[in-house]
Amino acid sequence: MVHYVIVEPANGKLELADAPPVYEIGELVPACRPELTEVAPVLYCAEHPDEQLPALRKIAMLDAERRAPPLVCAIVASDRATGRVQQHLADRLILSRPDTDDTAVFRYYDPRVFTHLNRILRAEQFGALLGPLTSWAYLDPASGWTTMKGAGTFEENLAVTQEQYNRIVRIELVQRALDVLRANKSATPPHAAALLDAQFAKGAAYGLDGSDLLAFAIHGLLVSPYFDRHPRVMAILQTAQPNYVDSVTQWDASDWETIARESLQYQ
Repeated sequence: MVHYVIVEPANGKLELADAPPVYEIGELVPACRPELTEVAPVLYCAEHPDEQLPALRKIAMLDAERRAPPLVCAIVASDRATGRVQQHLADRLILSRPDTDDTAVFRYYDPRVFTHLNRILRAEQFGALLGPLTSWAYLDPASGWTTMKGAGTFEENLAVTQEQYNRIVRIELVQRALDVLRANKSATPPHAAALLDAQFAKGAAYGLDGSDLLAFAIHGLLVSPYFDRHPRVMAILQTAQPNYVDSVTQWDASDWETIARESLQYQ
C-alpha cells in the first residue's frame, strides 16, 4: 500500500518539520485541460508514512486553526500503479455538466468541498470518484480527521444529475455560511449544510445574491426554514429588486422570535 498526499501549492510551500520530505509525483493536470498546468493540485508520495503522515496532519491542523486555505488537502492510499492513480485523480478534476457538452473544473480534492460530497453523491458515484484509492483521509472543518474507504477499483466516469450539479455549485455558498456561523460561535442544527443548501436555492429563486442571499440562507437555518412565507418577509421578497439585508437590519431579537413562532403554521 502506497500513501500519497494531495497538495494545493497556491496555498503555500510544503515543508515537513522533523520528517523526511515527501517525493513529488507531479501535477494533477487532466489531458483535456493542459491550461491547468501550474495551477493544478500536486500529488506527492509519502515513502516514510510513519514519520510523514503525522507531520502532514499537523500542517493541516495548523492551517485550520488559523482559518487559512488548506495546503494539505487529502492523504490517500492505493495499491495500484502510481501513474494510474495520478491519471485518475487528474481526470476527476473535470466534471461534465448534465445534458450539455460543457465541462467544469471540479475541486473535489479541497476538504472544504469534499466534506459536502457525502450528502450529494450516491454510493456508486463516490466509488467512481475514488476509483483506485483504498482510503481518503481529510480534515473535516466540523468533525476533524475523517477517513473514507474506497474499493480500490477503476470505475466509469463520474456522472451527476442536474440537481446534483446545482448542489455542487452551491457548496462554496454553503461553506461560506458555515464559516460565518462558526466564527460567531452560533449553534447549528444537525444536517446544517443540507438545510443551508435548500435555503440558498430558495433565496436564489427569489432573485437574491451576494450578502442578501447569504443572510437569507442563515436566517432560514436559524429562524425557520419556512420564514420566507411570513408576511413581513414576503413583503420584502416580493418587491421588484429585494434589498434583503437593508430591509431586515432594524429587526431585533423579539421580531425574529415572533417570525419564528408564527412561521410554524407554514410547515
